[in-house]
Amino acid sequence: MLKECLYNETNSEVEGFELVLGYVPGYNQEQLENEHQYDDINRFNDLYHQVAEKVFEEENVYVTAIINKVRVIYPGCPEGGERVYSIRGTRNSFFTKSIEEYKNAVIRVARILATELNQETYSISWSKVNYTYCKKEY
Repeated sequence: MLKECLYNETNSEVEGFELVLGYVPGYNQEQLENEHQYDDINRFNDLYHQVAEKVFEEENVYVTAIINKVRVIYPGCPEGGERVYSIRGTRNSFFTKSIEEYKNAVIRVARILATELNQETYSISWSKVNYTYCKKEY
């Protein structure tokens, strides 16, 4: 028999982001087509976690993320598109009250990752998100 537990729900409008970041340095066609250590998403996730932990230790804001490996298509891109990671997240106001502190932490994570990956560019898009956080009642 299936069970259903009670959960307290908190509804709010919060900030969401999507960071699009390449991981192969430069724009050389050959480099973009060769295998790279961060083709392995688990390796990239380890790097992301290290960076997010560093930012958390220094700013007390952890940038939780959903990470997907995708391709970006643009004029002159490598065949099949440039290999990038799409990193998405939303501010959980239960843990991070300050919008400004959250945005600053996201930007720091992006800058550190871009530096570590030797990237010349990256993009962050921001959005307002209707967010429901559910916590189990005991």
